[in-house]
Amino acid sequence: MRKKIAFISEHASPLAVLGGVDSGGQNVYVAEICKHLIRQDYSIDIYTRKDSDQLEETVSWMPDIRVIHVAAGPAESVPKELLLSHMAEFTSSMINYIKQNQLEYDLVHANFFMSGWVASQIKSQLNIPYVITFHALGKIRMIHQKESDAFPPSRLIIEQMIVHDADQIIAECPQDEQDLLDYYNADPKKITVIPLRFQLK
Repeated sequence: MRKKIAFISEHASPLAVLGGVDSGGQNVYVAEICKHLIRQDYSIDIYTRKDSDQLEETVSWMPDIRVIHVAAGPAESVPKELLLSHMAEFTSSMINYIKQNQLEYDLVHANFFMSGWVASQIKSQLNIPYVITFHALGKIRMIHQKESDAFPPSRLIIEQMIVHDADQIIAECPQDEQDLLDYYNADPKKITVIPLRFQLK
């Protein structure tokens, strides 16, 4: 029997047309990781935000991969920097979908800090462990972008919470791991470095 993983990618759907403002690296990452995992006998549900009224709630994207659009703010495009206030609704929508469909997941894989916040709530309420791939870290972003960084300051608090709460952290390169250790005091035993070239084979 296939094990089931719930991916959370709040602003980056694998169904999005590449080249948009928030359609790029994370969309491709999530899509390709999921394609790889189904070849390893996993079944995947990808939860992402409903950003159009034209989207069906559940899309059977390919064998053993579904994309599930959940309510989180208006059903329209919203810059990812403005999505944090809608993550409580994302969480409740996701939990309702899981309960209504009597789903059981072995693991949640969160992508980006907002998905990590949702995963932490899922863990607390449904007791499902989660792994996080941050894709970018707020403290590092602030060093390089300074006042042009449009994310709310609470991002740093949320990321710190996730670093300690997550069951495992996937670092995408050795520098990513070092940043987690130096800036977030992460537990090195919880970090696994998996370079993208190995993840996406």
